[in-house]
Amino acid sequence: FFFLMIRRPPTSTRKESSAASDVYKRQGFHALFSEVAAEGLFSTRPCAPPKAVIARALEKAQHNGWAVYVIEHDGRIIATAEAYPDNYCRPEGDPAVGVLGMQVQARWRRHGLGRLLLETLIDHCRELGMERIELQVFKSNHPALALYGRYGFAWVADLRPCQMPAGHQDQAQRMGLHLA
Repeated sequence: FFFLMIRRPPTSTRKESSAASDVYKRQGFHALFSEVAAEGLFSTRPCAPPKAVIARALEKAQHNGWAVYVIEHDGRIIATAEAYPDNYCRPEGDPAVGVLGMQVQARWRRHGLGRLLLETLIDHCRELGMERIELQVFKSNHPALALYGRYGFAWVADLRPCQMPAGHQDQAQRMGLHLA
């Protein structure tokens, strides 16, 4: 394993080889998102966002130094965590709030990768001066709820019940962590 923060160096010092690396990372993110979405359990989306959407988000994160982390194994991305400012996710959002997203490949769950990513992401958000991190998690995702609870995330609100791609009904809840 190795743990890597994805952050684009300033344009003036950027090497040509990093362009190929950027493409690899975008493809790796898309592959992992596709795999997790196909399970139909952790997102209302039946598939990953388009590659172009992922590419734009990663480029924006790299340019702004936002928290985006991956864990790779045998050259493949097996886990990611990111926190984008709320005003990037929603026009009316608060720039002092980070919106957390996390994906872990099924066979690597329950191995401490989420904990490792979450600890690093929380520290990064603090360094950026964010005041709060929020996330949405489905009530059926007991391991994730336990992980977030261990780090002090608390229930904020229940969201509307929804039909999951796997066919069952579920309900997301919003959780938040104050960083101050």
